[in-house]
Amino acid sequence: MRGLISGVALWCTLAFASCVHADQPERMQLMLGGQLFDLELVNDPDSRRQGLMGRETLAADSGMLFDFPEGTRPAIWMRNMLISLDLLYVDAEGVVRQLFIEVPPCLKMPCPVYQAQQPLRFVLELPAGSISRLGIGVGDRLALGPLLQQAPPAY
Repeated sequence: MRGLISGVALWCTLAFASCVHADQPERMQLMLGGQLFDLELVNDPDSRRQGLMGRETLAADSGMLFDFPEGTRPAIWMRNMLISLDLLYVDAEGVVRQLFIEVPPCLKMPCPVYQAQQPLRFVLELPAGSISRLGIGVGDRLALGPLLQQAPPAY
């Protein structure tokens, strides 16, 4: 059934998140298009600001999930990025609402801003080419499990 992307190990990952050391990013797993992804979960202002800046590589099965406060229209720019990314903008129910495909690093100012058209809760950054390779589209549902039951982070 197109539109349902299951997350097999998400619950286990979130259930044990309290065991993660404070200096280690919180991680979760998510099944996308039949491939299991290992994601860093960022939900505080400093981590969201840092994102994947400065990283030279991003494994084909990894990414970063940004969790934003309620009412936020997420905006991502690629300043200080060294790699291209696919961006998935996702609502509070886990539904993909907007995509930016193969977004390149910003080489000089001013950098383009990739902003959501409406308030959304999540942005998922994946290696460039992932959206096309996995057949992900607007309207697909990400199985974010217990994360959807948690309150959004505070500002």
